[in-house]
Amino acid sequence: MKRVVIFDLDATIVDSEHRTPNHADGTLNLPAYLELKTRENTLKDGLLPLARYWKSLDLTETYVIVCTARTWADFDQEFLDVNGLVAHKILHRAGDGSENGTPDAKLKRKWLNILNLKQFKGVPRIMFDDAKPVISEMRKMGLVCLNAITVNKRLA
Repeated sequence: MKRVVIFDLDATIVDSEHRTPNHADGTLNLPAYLELKTRENTLKDGLLPLARYWKSLDLTETYVIVCTARTWADFDQEFLDVNGLVAHKILHRAGDGSENGTPDAKLKRKWLNILNLKQFKGVPRIMFDDAKPVISEMRKMGLVCLNAITVNKRLA
């Protein structure tokens, strides 16, 4: 592989704003989000400009990882499939709810450490995420992590 590209989903690749309610302080309203997490709502999600970049990648040369704070459901994979978004690896929250109280940045650091990105030593690794705490944590790990909000605005 010539490079590793890591994508968050919501607000990075996927426009899921219609089903991601926030509290007044901007944090996710998790109970309301989980209630709205249905196949029907997920398949209504749209794509952001970074999705075009993902689709343009040569998967024989680029190892693509999804690193999302979502709990994964079959319909999440269906959304990727329908939209031609192919990943080699998908990292996500445990489906049993045991990680629901853990901040995204802490989880993503743990998952990427477990994945052991050192196997790609010497290979450029870039991540796209919209959350400032995640971006900061990934940079502390030595990853190039770009703010997806900024990138999507430039690609629009």
